[in-house]
Amino acid sequence: MLINLAVFQFRPVLGNVERNLSVALQALESLEEGSLVVLPEMWQCGFDYPNLKKHAEATSKVIQEVKRLSKDKSLTVVGSYPLEAEGGLYNSVLIVSEGNIVGVRHKIKLFPLYDEQKHFTPGRENPVFQVKGISVGVLVCFELRFPELSWALREAKVLLVPSMWGAKRKEHLMVLSKARAVENQCFLALSNCWGRVGEEDFAGCSAVYSPWGEVLAFSEKGDTLLQVKVDLKDVDAVRRLIPVI
Repeated sequence: MLINLAVFQFRPVLGNVERNLSVALQALESLEEGSLVVLPEMWQCGFDYPNLKKHAEATSKVIQEVKRLSKDKSLTVVGSYPLEAEGGLYNSVLIVSEGNIVGVRHKIKLFPLYDEQKHFTPGRENPVFQVKGISVGVLVCFELRFPELSWALREAKVLLVPSMWGAKRKEHLMVLSKARAVENQCFLALSNCWGRVGEEDFAGCSAVYSPWGEVLAFSEKGDTLLQVKVDLKDVDAVRRLIPVI
């Protein structure tokens, strides 16, 4: 199966939901129909903790716009949002496909250096999703450091990673992203923020990796839309050649 696998890297403005949504929608408009695209972690507002509850209330309106465009262009759009659910406030990845939410995955490993544990409830479930006949798994930023989380997703043919990874740890991001693709023998699409957002500098280095660990697309800096045609048969081929899964 051939798919257009895309990653949108951009620099959100802290707390400016309208501006960030406008930038994201413009990028999504330019994608070919049927694409699978990853947006950064918390892309609508960043880690704007003083206003987090207000941003969570805005998530439904943001998602309505994503749904609309997803339906119009038969897109699958994956990114993380502040979401109130089940009595808690979560950093949640929503998978929106052809106008519908087809998957929700709350971030499990909250990042202590950004005090996420003070503001979000940790998730518990780490499922593999079936999206338009494709098995996909989700890791969120810091979770790249936990191989047990990615190994639990080893049935997935594509790993999708929304991220806000700091620039000081840029080398870690590149090594861990490639490692997760190699050990799971799958495609991995990473969307990270870049540049200064609030008081933090982010690493960029968004990329698409092959099941063999090849860098198929990469951007260190700048607002960038990466797109790669990938053949999911390559996953099966690598797994037959080196049977570890």
